[in-house]
Amino acid sequence: MIVAVVASGSIGLPEAIPMIMGANVGTTLTSTLVSLSFITKGSEFRKAISAGVVHDFFNILIVIILFPLEYYYGVLTYLSTGFSSRLVGSTFMNLQTELSYSVFTKPIIEVVSQLMPYPILLAILSFILLALSIKILSKFLYRSITAGSKEVLQKYFFGGPYRSFIWGTVLTAGIQSSSVTTSVIVPFVATRKVSLKQAFTFIIGANVGTTLTALIAAAFKSEVAISVALVHLFFNLIGALIFLPFAPLREIPVYLAKQFGKMAMKYRISGFLYIILTFFIIPFILISFNNDDQVKRELMYEIDNSGTSYYKKVIVKSYEEQYLSHWFEYDKLNSPKEIKNTPSRIFEVNRRNKRITFDSLSLRLGQLNDCQSFYVGNKQYNICVSNVLASYSYNDIALDSLYEFTIQYEGENQPVTSILIDPKQNILISKQVFNGDSFTYREDLIQAKPAL
Repeated sequence: MIVAVVASGSIGLPEAIPMIMGANVGTTLTSTLVSLSFITKGSEFRKAISAGVVHDFFNILIVIILFPLEYYYGVLTYLSTGFSSRLVGSTFMNLQTELSYSVFTKPIIEVVSQLMPYPILLAILSFILLALSIKILSKFLYRSITAGSKEVLQKYFFGGPYRSFIWGTVLTAGIQSSSVTTSVIVPFVATRKVSLKQAFTFIIGANVGTTLTALIAAAFKSEVAISVALVHLFFNLIGALIFLPFAPLREIPVYLAKQFGKMAMKYRISGFLYIILTFFIIPFILISFNNDDQVKRELMYEIDNSGTSYYKKVIVKSYEEQYLSHWFEYDKLNSPKEIKNTPSRIFEVNRRNKRITFDSLSLRLGQLNDCQSFYVGNKQYNICVSNVLASYSYNDIALDSLYEFTIQYEGENQPVTSILIDPKQNILISKQVFNGDSFTYREDLIQAKPAL
């Protein structure tokens, strides 16, 4: 779903990354719910709830480690875009790319949605069917894998941490659902066929194996899909590299899960309170705290393309103290006052440290002649800081500290693009394209004011 939403241009990659982290935590709810089915079985419940929440604690710990690194330094963003540019051959992520593939379940979904025209009831029914299918599939896998034999499990699946990690990766990649495979582990631990330590390394593998789903979506050559899929892979892979090789670190989630199991055994209500707090109340509280006042600006551009003049309006929506803003573009207007209901394009501008991404073009705010080299296929181009203006004025607009970038493709008679940007306000002041000695395109900001 996140791949599709990002590919449609509704949100950008920097926004999608925290959503992927949240999805990794949210998916652990299934195994926790399965563990509650043992609530009437005494000591089995303690082990079951420990097996259910160890996946939660593992993913929460990864988020605690990687979220600050992503927020302040963009580690996952740079890793994913860097690798996707090498795979696809471009650093430009086309936000207008559509995922041109269909799923065989789509006709079934359309029929069910017509039979059940009420979205809320349909959502409740879908959740019930999902829970039932996971429960049935978990029991089927439990019987199929073990055939009731503890020796089979210990010999073939959990003979060591790396063996169980590999099996967790392979089985989850085949099923394409970590919720199912981690739910299967719960009865193993509850019935003492597998220890919690052995189950934990299996769960680490399941976290890596579940990334196959997004990687399959990326196979359709959408650059943004590849980037999102790689974020999911790197997030889980980094977590595996942190915890799997080091036995003392592996003990941390296991210890936390055991302590929680003891508490849940003593106070049965704590399991339900944990689910409500972790997966519902705390997330909504965080959302409300970050719901800052939105700032809107209206920008009007005049476009002169080979003698043809028209206007373009951009509505900028941003939040105070945040580096990200969204731009809603209304193109080819006949006059500055013309309004269209539907924007022709939605994209984002974000600034982090000394790098600004404008319309999916990554620019580094460095010194003069600071250049970066990129490739589109086998074709190289350079982006350089050609000038830094201390001040800039246009009509009644006064700005300062503007960066001028030049984009130059290799070879003769290649177009040269000049971009003038105000990084403080995330405003594109002007953009000019030269083809040889001829001027072919110009885009100038003629108005900037808060939108009414």
